[in-house]
Amino acid sequence: MSVGAPVVVVGVALTIVSGSAARGLVIACWVALVIGVVLVAGGLWAWRVSGLVDKEIRARYGALPEVESSRLLLRPPVPQDAVGVAATIDAEMLARNGWTKRTARVLVKAVASGHPTPGLLVFESCSDGTLVGCATVHPSNSDASSRTLGWWIGPRHRRAGYAGEAVAALVEAIHDAGFTTIEIGTAESNLAVQRICDRIGATEVDRRAQPLPNGSVVPGIWYEHRRATADMP
Repeated sequence: MSVGAPVVVVGVALTIVSGSAARGLVIACWVALVIGVVLVAGGLWAWRVSGLVDKEIRARYGALPEVESSRLLLRPPVPQDAVGVAATIDAEMLARNGWTKRTARVLVKAVASGHPTPGLLVFESCSDGTLVGCATVHPSNSDASSRTLGWWIGPRHRRAGYAGEAVAALVEAIHDAGFTTIEIGTAESNLAVQRICDRIGATEVDRRAQPLPNGSVVPGIWYEHRRATADMP
């Protein structure tokens, strides 16, 4: 039976029982019942559309499996990670990535609510479960066989080698997932990222101005990593 059928039955019954003296009350009940049907139908439609959008996003981004390195577990976030993700974001992180405080709040809120956070991975310490940093793995705008990789480490865990360890493991995992090229962009002033790119064998392919979420534009360097194959010279 459809949602509307019980409403019609109830409405007819109210009309018969009430008589002409209570016609105004009957009309009000009919209006309330119709509004209820509209709200239920709208909720079901929104739920279905949300599910389809979520499915499309997941298909486009292609979730990576959990990745392990010597000290870290790299995995998609769960709602319980929201506090840990927030702890990895400080003023230095915002400045280096050109984020605003609102950008950070939106991300943390999405993690806490369990909403899809496409491409986001957290770095969990294998020793004590602490979150030491995060990464984003997004589709490339220009090549379906490519992914763009970005990352950050929280203030309590910097200068401990976690970034290089996580990036090396992620690069291998992304290639294992079938993507031939990995793009990494950074500001010309970010020497730490440039050193990691050199260490993993990424090649500089472009220098261009890079717009950031906070509206600023910085001189940027773009690197490309391709998996070495046996037939390459």
